[in-house]
Amino acid sequence: MKPRPPHRRRAGQTLIYLLMICVILALVVLWNFDLHKVISVKLRAQTAGDAAALAAARWQGIALNLIGQLNVLQAVAIHEGIARGQTEFPEAELLGELAARMCYVGPVTALAASQLAAKNNRIFNNPEFTALLASHAEQVVQEYPNQFPIQPWTNAPSPPTAWDNYGTMLRVLAAQGIAAWPDNALYYVDFRGDHLLLNPSFYDAIASSDWCWFWHHAYSTLRSYMSWREWDPLPLVRDPIPINSEYFGLGLTKVSALDDLPMLGAPSSRAVLQVLELYAERPLTSAVARVSAQWYAYDPVRWRPWTSIIPADFPFRGTVKPEYDYVGADASVRVETRSDRATPGAAPRWITWTAAAKPFGTLEDGQRPNRYGLVLPAFREVRLIPVDTASGGGGGSRPGWSTHIREHLPEYVARGLDGLTPGCWYCDQLRTWEQLSFRQVGIEWLERNSDRCRVHGGGPGRGGSGGTRRGH
Repeated sequence: MKPRPPHRRRAGQTLIYLLMICVILALVVLWNFDLHKVISVKLRAQTAGDAAALAAARWQGIALNLIGQLNVLQAVAIHEGIARGQTEFPEAELLGELAARMCYVGPVTALAASQLAAKNNRIFNNPEFTALLASHAEQVVQEYPNQFPIQPWTNAPSPPTAWDNYGTMLRVLAAQGIAAWPDNALYYVDFRGDHLLLNPSFYDAIASSDWCWFWHHAYSTLRSYMSWREWDPLPLVRDPIPINSEYFGLGLTKVSALDDLPMLGAPSSRAVLQVLELYAERPLTSAVARVSAQWYAYDPVRWRPWTSIIPADFPFRGTVKPEYDYVGADASVRVETRSDRATPGAAPRWITWTAAAKPFGTLEDGQRPNRYGLVLPAFREVRLIPVDTASGGGGGSRPGWSTHIREHLPEYVARGLDGLTPGCWYCDQLRTWEQLSFRQVGIEWLERNSDRCRVHGGGPGRGGSGGTRRGH
């Protein structure tokens, strides 16, 4: 057989090289396309998340202003009733009932507004989020009437009950689809306390070996813990009296008379009446402070100085203006979207973005909104805030949390490992926690790497690449 000429062999090799170069160039182009697409999706998720948080916070401010106006109208109605010699005040009672409804209608409207803002920024319905809200709506309608017989308001005639009204609002939203999840929901069936065993983050830190969490929150316990016998007694877990919506709640409480406000840390009732007179634009008799009614006030547990919650190692310097120095109603949302990739074999990239916003304002005399305890129409603006400075949820929608804290923990504190229930995820984490070798690994890691445990922000990316509480 006659051999192939050398120039033909070289031509065949050149063709192979050209094909390889073309493949490499194609992969580079596809990779570059994917990179730009991921960046574009991240920016879209950030814009949508920020817009959703701002929309929700704006409606929180609107709801607080409306409740404040109802407080002012109630004071005027009682004042005029006293002037007419009345001993009962039906107008004030109706205004209080309207405020009770607003504590739910306003936040649920905030939830609806956050969905519209996310969808307007091309974030689509999330089936998981939608299923969670639909499931909770059914729980409200089916279980809450028995679990919480004291309803936030009464319908005449009833049914429908307040729980029917609230559950129906959530059903309607779920039917439209949920794109932005309320990340700081506080469920009535949830409970979170100062006790370490009542902190869901404690279990998360065990499951993920998040030693930096222990460094910031429970380092002394990690170092000194020996056995389950050392736990302090568990506090009594009480079901709350429903006042606030579970989603984007306003953090309010009720007092029966203005004279009771000083018990919440507010100034004297006379000072409260004076500021009420500013808004009512008329003098009010001091007898208004002694009349029993539904007065809506800021819960001091929720509305406390923001500087009081700053961790010792939080990178913060300077002073906070009084009009901004309060924790209270805020909105934290989470959006998730997917970026498909054109590169062969590359899996889709999931993008998660969390954002938080808060309504701000001042009273007519320039004081912070909660200065006098009573809710007054004071909120005029909303701003984004760092996610780690927003209020956090408790167990939230976490499966099994309520059962764990009510049934499993008492047995564990009393009997140790023998009291833990098989099949309970939280109990599994406590079994891990009881292992000396597990705790020793954490102590040794922190001795070498504690300088890496800094509180910092993070960029988007599913799984939490940043150092925020919920992660971006």
